[in-house]
Amino acid sequence: VHAADTDALTLASAAAQSHFDALPLAVPPRLTTDAAERAALWHVRKGLYTAVAGARPSGTTALLEDIVVPVPRLLATCERLIELFAEHGYEGSVIFGHAKDGNVHFLLNERFDDPDSVARYRRFTDDLVELVLSQQGSLKAEHGTGRIMAPFVRRQYGDELTDLMWELKRLIDPDGILNPGVVLSDDPDSYLHDLKRVPTVESEVDRCVECGYCEPTCPSKSITLTPRQRIVLRRDMAWAEEQGDTELLRDLRADYDYDGVQTCAVDGMCGVACPVDINTGDLVRRLRAEQSNAVEGAVWGTAAKHWSMVTRAGGVALTVADALPAPLVRGVTQLGRAVLGADTVPLYDGGLPRG
Repeated sequence: VHAADTDALTLASAAAQSHFDALPLAVPPRLTTDAAERAALWHVRKGLYTAVAGARPSGTTALLEDIVVPVPRLLATCERLIELFAEHGYEGSVIFGHAKDGNVHFLLNERFDDPDSVARYRRFTDDLVELVLSQQGSLKAEHGTGRIMAPFVRRQYGDELTDLMWELKRLIDPDGILNPGVVLSDDPDSYLHDLKRVPTVESEVDRCVECGYCEPTCPSKSITLTPRQRIVLRRDMAWAEEQGDTELLRDLRADYDYDGVQTCAVDGMCGVACPVDINTGDLVRRLRAEQSNAVEGAVWGTAAKHWSMVTRAGGVALTVADALPAPLVRGVTQLGRAVLGADTVPLYDGGLPRG
């Protein structure tokens, strides 16, 4: 509720409350002017998409659409939208958004690895476009046209305005290399190309919606990968394997060991920020355990329990190495690295101090 002064705010709040009281709600609602309460409520509101999308069936893509209609037509639009969900078999779909602006966000889940599901999505989108335009609305509101509605821009704006948009596009981008198919598209089926697939990978991360809330809290985000990128690459590897793209799969696996596994701090900070409670560190710990050598793990486990003895032995080794010709010691460590692995045996350098 917005108002220019306190009296108007009080009247508007009372009017809103009277509407609330007439609704069959689970909890009696109330309005607040407390900043802390408002911040907490907005935190819940901003997490709605990820919370709902995170509960989707594994292997499905969460699609969030953004339409707007004149406020007096909002009720009819939402009622018809609910009917479309039922007609096309989209169970568990959710409508939210900004009602006071006639702006609706709705979420549905779809599989894009199945031709029948893609055909269903085509039919639903055709019906959605018809609904919004029949209510004198816009196919995109606050989030821009993007890819899905690009083929329908001409239908909404007509030939004159759309031709003008294309003319501006060609002036700025004569070779058509800047985001082709985004905002404007001359292919009526472009919204069905390159659809995002979310293959089932592992239980730790399948509910991830790639929102990116985890990224600011990740210690390695500026070194290699963020938690979101670690999950996306796991999905890319699963998809490459499913499609039989062995070359891509080999390249991804080769880089992922360092970028995705070895450089994760496994501190769980990503889980603190994640709206669907994913701790990517749990995934990385499991991947490390699967890769680890049982004998080497036993040796390091024993070393960890006798660390003071290990450090004293290391000090003695450095003192002995310092007394010997550096090329000799370096050659021995190079041989050890060739046999046992570069991550197991450190490379000696003459610049190292005594123990």
